[in-house]
Amino acid sequence: MPFKALVVGGTGAMGRWCASFLKRSGLDVAIASRGDASGTAAALEVGQASVDEAGDFDIVVLSVPIDAIGSSAARAGPRMRPGSLLMDLSSLKKGPMGAMLRHAPPGVEVLGAHPLFGPDAETVERRNVVLVPSDRSARWLPVVRELFEHAGATVTVTSAEEHDARMAVVQGLTHFMYIAWGRTMERLGVRPDDLDAFQTPVFGVTREMAGRVLSQSPELYALIQAGEDVAPVRAAFLEACADLSKMADCGDIAGFEAALRSAAAHYGDTAGARARSGRILRLAREMALVCDLPGAERAYLLRNGRQVYGVIKDVRRDDFTLVTPSETLVIRRDEATPLGPEALARLKGGYPVIGRDILVKMPIGADAMVLRQVLCDIEGVTGIGVETFHALDPEYVVFRFTVDVSPERSEETLQRVLATIWGLGLEVK
Repeated sequence: MPFKALVVGGTGAMGRWCASFLKRSGLDVAIASRGDASGTAAALEVGQASVDEAGDFDIVVLSVPIDAIGSSAARAGPRMRPGSLLMDLSSLKKGPMGAMLRHAPPGVEVLGAHPLFGPDAETVERRNVVLVPSDRSARWLPVVRELFEHAGATVTVTSAEEHDARMAVVQGLTHFMYIAWGRTMERLGVRPDDLDAFQTPVFGVTREMAGRVLSQSPELYALIQAGEDVAPVRAAFLEACADLSKMADCGDIAGFEAALRSAAAHYGDTAGARARSGRILRLAREMALVCDLPGAERAYLLRNGRQVYGVIKDVRRDDFTLVTPSETLVIRRDEATPLGPEALARLKGGYPVIGRDILVKMPIGADAMVLRQVLCDIEGVTGIGVETFHALDPEYVVFRFTVDVSPERSEETLQRVLATIWGLGLEVK
């Protein structure tokens, strides 16, 4: 039987993401909310429950604002059964972990989780997740870690103290810088659109990143800034700004140059950063070209490893429609890498058909990407996409392998794929 999970705050953006992720991972999911959750539950195809029913679940996830963790833990914790898990998704950890430990009975395990991305993430592949164990999370820590890692996430396990200290810089400082940038533009009476004709590549990236931060939840970002670890970080930033401003006001060119050199030396690999950021800027320009090319024929490598080609149409800000010979795809720009003319010619010369979605049951700890590489080496296989289908229990996970094969002898190729999977002792569902 799959684990049963209750997401408290399941109608919020992150709660909806969490419920969808757990459902895709094979858990039996329900959501709870202060308001009517029936519409969200129906849309997500999950159940609906009350926090008072927390004792019916193996996992209770608190996906609520930081300042509501205490009251939510106080309501859910005492109702939970021994052996179950209480966890949160907060951006801070010291306060929430303390609240959960206070309200969860001794037999209930407590674990902090912080997905380092927003609710618009359709996949956790190559994204960071931090887990913060307590002195009673021995059973559930490896289970939750495997859940994220098998979906492709990079998991770091640390203490609440280290988490909050690191996030004071990663989130606290970064958010503060961009919010201050936005307030400065407001005070100057300058709108970003007014500067289109004068925009440099660096300003363009800064503008988009500032807009991304400014579009987030004001409540969440205010609570992050109120964290005790963020205050000294802000103070250091303001002091650095004041020092640089004083040098500029006084005409201390040598001092300003020395400060810049000192910061660069502390940063470290500035040459590497310049090269990496250059690639980001080039990629942004390449993807921007899509807007000018409706009707053009292009080839792309998708995030799941599949290669496709087709005609571009219906271009939007964040995605575009690609009409391939066999299907119409809506592709997010950040999930597609443009391929060159040679790849386009190769794909057109023998366009791969989607042969089959194959569900493979694999033990926890087995690497699905290794199996993908083995299958890709089979003659006739032109590409394979992999995604987590669902977790059966703490010992097994089912992966969906989308196998693309050449049209010639496609059934024979698919049989070789199946024979290879069976030969490795794996079960096809």
